[in-house]
Formats: sequence, C-alpha cells, structure tokens
Amino acid sequence: MTEAATPIPDRSNGRERILDEAMQLFAEHGFDSVTVRDIAAKADVSVGLINHHFGSKEGLREAVDAKFIRQFEEVLDSAAPSMGQMRMEDFFAWVDDWIARHQSTWPVTVQYFRRALLEESEWGASVFEKFFSIARASIDRMDAQGLLRPDVDRLWLPFLMVYLELGTSLLDPYVTKILGRSGFEADLWKRRHRAYLSLIYRGVLPPKDRARKSSAQEAN
Repeated sequence: MTEAATPIPDRSNGRERILDEAMQLFAEHGFDSVTVRDIAAKADVSVGLINHHFGSKEGLREAVDAKFIRQFEEVLDSAAPSMGQMRMEDFFAWVDDWIARHQSTWPVTVQYFRRALLEESEWGASVFEKFFSIARASIDRMDAQGLLRPDVDRLWLPFLMVYLELGTSLLDPYVTKILGRSGFEADLWKRRHRAYLSLIYRGVLPPKDRARKSSAQEAN
C-alpha cells in the first residue's frame, strides 16, 4: 500500500525555519530559558518577524506544539487507515511509511516531548492534553466501528496507549543502555510498533472479529 508522502517543510520559508529552531531550542533548554532573541538569532530572522507570525513567545510555543502534535495525528487521526478496514500487515506497512518520513527529525521530537513533560509546567500539561486527545479520539472511532470488546475499559485504554508511547520517549536513554542503541533506530522502531499494535489489536478487538480477520488473512 502506498500513501502520499508528507510534504517536506520549506526551510527557506521564515515561518517554518522559526518553528524548527524554536522546537530545537525549547527541547535543549526548556521554554523559560529561551528568549525570542535566541530564536531569532538561531533562525536568522528578526524578532519582528517572529512577532508578526506568532504574536508572542507563548504564541510561538503553541505553534510549535501544533507542529509536534501533527506528526502523531498522521497515525491516529481520522485520516489514518482504520484497523477495522484493513489487514494488520497493511497497517504495519502504513506505519512503516510514517516512520520513514519522520526518522530524520525524530530525535528533536522526542527531546521536545521529554523536556515538556518533565518540566511539569503549563507547557507540559498542554502537550500531554493534546497528545491524550489524539489517543482518546482514536479509541472513540474504534468504539464507533464496533472494534472494542464490551469489557474493555474505555476510561483507561487511551491512557494505556499514551503510556506505551511515552515510555519509549522518556526512557530511551535507558533503553539505549540496555540494547546498545536507541529504540528509535528504524528497525527497532518498526519492531516496537508491531509489538504495540499487535498488543492493542489482540487485546481490545472482539474475539469473533479477530478470528474472522485472521481467517481472511490466511486465505489471502
């Protein structure tokens, strides 16, 4: 299955360059420690251009958060393939494509996520709430499609999905010590997503649906 690739942001565009450099600086130093002048210097733009595009440092942070969240929305929002409409192997292939598109920028994404959450500030709370909302919406869609068993806990399932994603992001330095390399290297990342999706798929889908889908896959 082939999905349209996500357009590569135009780094010559001042707004995109500001977002990229702001994300990098926030990830490295935290929101409070970075000034608008720091970002302007790193992006090679004027402070006035930042204010023109974003209004304030807080407005810039909100735009960076939105850029961060869009990467996850590609996988979990309504534009993503439905687990109820395709074979698991096809879904795996779709996620592999997503990983390939984001591989080069992911170290900064993970660092940004880790910094925001560990600061326990309004910034972290905002990022977590946005991330949780994506997982919640994904679960609601599965539920509407009849893809959740009646006994599945609808309250905690989205939190469990978030925990699985956050664990890798927050603990990757320790995962690296155990495995000898980052869990976000392409082969390990793909393998983790297979394990993660299989766990969710087999853990929440009604047994009769799992059996029907397995039989269909074997027949094909």
